[in-house]
Amino acid sequence: MIVEDQGLVRSLFERWLAAMPRFTPAGSARSGEAALRLVEKERPDVVMVDLQLPGMDGLEFVRAARQFRPHLRALVVSSLTDPIALTRVHEANVEGYIEKDATPEQLAAALEAVAAGENHFSRKFRDTLAAESAKVEGVGRILSRREQQVLEMVLARKTNREIGDQFGLGVRTIEFHRANIMQKLGARNLQELMEIAALRGWKQRGEGRREA
Repeated sequence: MIVEDQGLVRSLFERWLAAMPRFTPAGSARSGEAALRLVEKERPDVVMVDLQLPGMDGLEFVRAARQFRPHLRALVVSSLTDPIALTRVHEANVEGYIEKDATPEQLAAALEAVAAGENHFSRKFRDTLAAESAKVEGVGRILSRREQQVLEMVLARKTNREIGDQFGLGVRTIEFHRANIMQKLGARNLQELMEIAALRGWKQRGEGRREA
């Protein structure tokens, strides 16, 4: 099955897949929601899925689809190559990743591998994660002790007032700490903050956090 929101790309993938004798097309969809309905009906073995989709993204779709198709294997085909996006893919337990600028031969090799029960991640994917891992600096070396305490509660989705009450601080002070945390870690929103913190080895209290 193909899950791709760009009509031209989806059509090209469909034609390419139809010409491969090893595979039987199980349909295509432009959104995760539509693809979920198709998965229930067609019960595919492998899905080629884009990361960026309207509504739920590609990884959310895979997680949802596996609730009623547990052995569904996923090959992510995307133009995103930034470390945050690739870290999300790495942590999502999909079986493969390849860039959209890959050659048809490279895409075929990736799909063949995933369908055969193997994992297949492009060299760019592996090199990016390896480089990011080598330069990662722990949250404890970047944030002050107070900022780490505030981060703990921000990631627990506490409001500024709840955090302030916890530490006996005003809401404006918490806002200041939150802004500093976002700036120091290079995050634009809560989702990115969670991903960057995880990438830098941060775990919530009670989950074996490695940072002091």
